[in-house]
Amino acid sequence: MAAETRALYFADLASRYTRRKQWITGISFFLSSGAVASLIGKFPQVVPLVASAAVAVLSAYSMAVSLDRKIARMVKLHSAWNVISIEYQRLWNYPKGDDAEEQLYAIFQREKEPSELAATEAPNDPKLLRLWQDRVFNMHHLTEQHG
Repeated sequence: MAAETRALYFADLASRYTRRKQWITGISFFLSSGAVASLIGKFPQVVPLVASAAVAVLSAYSMAVSLDRKIARMVKLHSAWNVISIEYQRLWNYPKGDDAEEQLYAIFQREKEPSELAATEAPNDPKLLRLWQDRVFNMHHLTEQHG
């Protein structure tokens, strides 16, 4: 369930970063369009300057925080944890194999890279992680005692 929680957490982060990027791109496109230029051309001279500055700030922010790279990292983490979750579920459902212990160890080994990547590249949002943990527990008809 921890792997499933992580998969959903990183998918949520990827979605949030993607929406942020879409908003920045949309606002930048709108503010730099000819229609806006002709509309704000009738306003005092400061308005076009503010619109241009807003586009520059939004573009600089997007580049400075590397939104595209963050989105790619969160998608990679989601994918890795999703595969690990599926492997755990498969092992849970078929535990009697002769190589069950080796399979479990192999899954543990596959957790190393996404765990390291998450520690260095992903935000730590305990509240969001708790939300996904609660949802996973609810999906499996389990409850957790918060304490």
